[in-house]
Amino acid sequence: MSSKTFNTVGVIGAGTMGAGIAQVAAQAGCTVKLFDARDGAAAAAITKTGDTLNALATKGKLTAEAAAATTARMKPAVDLADFHDCDLVVEAIVEDLGAKQALFKSLEGICGENTILGTNTSSISITAIANGLARPQNVVGMHFFNPAPLMPLVEVVSGHLTAPEAAQRVADAALEWKKTP
Repeated sequence: MSSKTFNTVGVIGAGTMGAGIAQVAAQAGCTVKLFDARDGAAAAAITKTGDTLNALATKGKLTAEAAAATTARMKPAVDLADFHDCDLVVEAIVEDLGAKQALFKSLEGICGENTILGTNTSSISITAIANGLARPQNVVGMHFFNPAPLMPLVEVVSGHLTAPEAAQRVADAALEWKKTP
């Protein structure tokens, strides 16, 4: 199984939201790279997700093969440079405009020109986050609800300069990931 819209997804932030988003993408068949600035946090989140999936398999909620395959598709990223080949990067970091702008500025220098930069923000303007970027048309809100693996809704939010095609790709991916955009 593989996602038709995005093959390789980067997730930044290995807390509850980031790990949940990574799980959702991996369960949909995407290769997922998970990064966190805290040493070892991404690897620990992947291990915890694997344990959760194995527990679900034990209860018959999914097969052991599906649990193992999902976990195998999740890899910890050493640094942001690992996102060079991602089709989509979703950040789930602190709700701070400056931090999100700085992160996306760094990602623009690493990722391809067609990479969609998604933000899981629930409160910061997408237009403000994209302000000053070279490719603001690629910035889209992709707001998951907690816990991401269980909650069906994903808000897809465009900024003033978001390309309609970018928002549509995110909405298409949400559907592929069994979410309601």
